[in-house]
Amino acid sequence: MTVYNYYVYPDKTRPRVSQMLILPPFQGEGHGAQLLEAVHRFYCGLPKVQDITAEDPSENYVKLRDYVLTKLCQNLPSFDADKLHLGFSADMIKEAQEKLKINKKHARRVYEILRLRATDMSDEEKAKAYRLEVKKRLFGPYRKNQRELAKMRKCLRPEELVSHMGQLDTQTQHEELEKSYQLALEDYRRIIERLASQA
Repeated sequence: MTVYNYYVYPDKTRPRVSQMLILPPFQGEGHGAQLLEAVHRFYCGLPKVQDITAEDPSENYVKLRDYVLTKLCQNLPSFDADKLHLGFSADMIKEAQEKLKINKKHARRVYEILRLRATDMSDEEKAKAYRLEVKKRLFGPYRKNQRELAKMRKCLRPEELVSHMGQLDTQTQHEELEKSYQLALEDYRRIIERLASQA
């Protein structure tokens, strides 16, 4: 594993995982999770560290990071099962950042995973509340597309606007949003299963 320290104004650093390699014969045995957890535990003790990031993370690395960060956060008081149904809070962001050097974006994903674990998905109301909470985060890029469309309407001719409309179609956005939600749910369930098997 290679980690570089980057300067953060005015007096902090931001360690960035640049490369991580587990040789094929040793993959699937938990070594990656142990290594990443060791890096987090090392940097957590350093007061000058802002947060820990990764340089261009692969899909597998993101899943590994989600697992490790969820494992680390599950025992924090702000991520207690009783508090998860109240929504993602400033206390969660602050505690994850101060104690584990986790940024807001990653703390949000951890919250979603732990909330799924604490939610009875057979209860329609609870399942709907959870789905809406996750989709609220996933909707961010689509909201940006809507703002871009409004700008385009002001400056493009109608024939130019038509070519961009297909990319920003509302029905397509809803389908993509649902697809993103289902993929996230699938990943989150795998992490929850892995946490349960490690307990």
